[in-house]
Amino acid sequence: MSVRTILTLAVLAAVAVVAVAIALGTDQSADQDPRIGTLVFPDLNDRANDVATLKVESGHGTLTLQRADGAWTLKESDGYPVVPVKANGSVLDLATLRFHEPKTERPEKYAKLNLLDFDAPGSGSTRVTVQDSAGAMLAELLLGNSKFNLPGTKTGGIYLRLPGEQRAWLAAGGLNLSGLPGDWLEPTVLHVAGARIKRTEIRRPQAPPVVITKRNPKTLVYTLDGVPAGYKVRYDEEPKLIATNLEAFELEDARRRGAIEFDPARTTRTLFETFDGLQVVAETTAIDGKYWTRFSASASAGSQAGGEADAINEATKGWVFRVADYRGERLTKRFEEMLAPGN
Repeated sequence: MSVRTILTLAVLAAVAVVAVAIALGTDQSADQDPRIGTLVFPDLNDRANDVATLKVESGHGTLTLQRADGAWTLKESDGYPVVPVKANGSVLDLATLRFHEPKTERPEKYAKLNLLDFDAPGSGSTRVTVQDSAGAMLAELLLGNSKFNLPGTKTGGIYLRLPGEQRAWLAAGGLNLSGLPGDWLEPTVLHVAGARIKRTEIRRPQAPPVVITKRNPKTLVYTLDGVPAGYKVRYDEEPKLIATNLEAFELEDARRRGAIEFDPARTTRTLFETFDGLQVVAETTAIDGKYWTRFSASASAGSQAGGEADAINEATKGWVFRVADYRGERLTKRFEEMLAPGN
């Protein structure tokens, strides 16, 4: 290979590197910024216990995590409990975030990094603010795309901008500041093992009931009662899926009772009965395409399930839960939807 060829290839390689840097928003003139490797919020670690509010604003809306007396709650969910390790872990993640690589100062390149101003049309950025109980700002930043493979780190990185600065940065550190309530809230509302369910009854207003029974507590065979001649159950597994719907029953959001209207004409009542005498009632309504459910529990006379019923009532009293679509659909299933022509 001639010297001229080698020089030509070297020049082309250099041009390619520059082109990639430009495409990714890298500013070569800023690669000696003294903040490289330093903490984005150097004081936050020492003041982590002073954090009273962590606000996440995204395309999903606003979530405000609030801490009082060591307990975290979500304001927009009427103060429902937040998983402590998730909230505390997010504060720690912010406190350990480090400047890794300076990026563009040119606003026209922000969109590629999802770092447009939060209020700008078409913005996909997330705005995060952290304050103490007096309202003093402990951290504030705009988050963009994540970079999962970041050489030299175990956590990956994320693109960000700080208030009052045009410079975008790639920061090293793991952040998972979801804009969905269900990713923060204590997830499990209740749990009743499906194998315990003896009978399930769904009653919709002005509709025939759905009744599913299991005759042998040692099997997982569930039967849809009342299937008319010439019809069969459309999906063999559906009776089982409906009857076992209370296993690890998780929420997606929560509200205080009274915040969601349960119009009797639009509310479905689902009863779950166990072989050992527990009875759980789920009342479900759909509002704007979302399912909301409230629970109550009781125990049959002489059974040993009274303590469990009391625990369910204590955990769910005063609350209404938004549930996953598939949970809501199973709680409100119509009899005719479960049938198909056949023998």
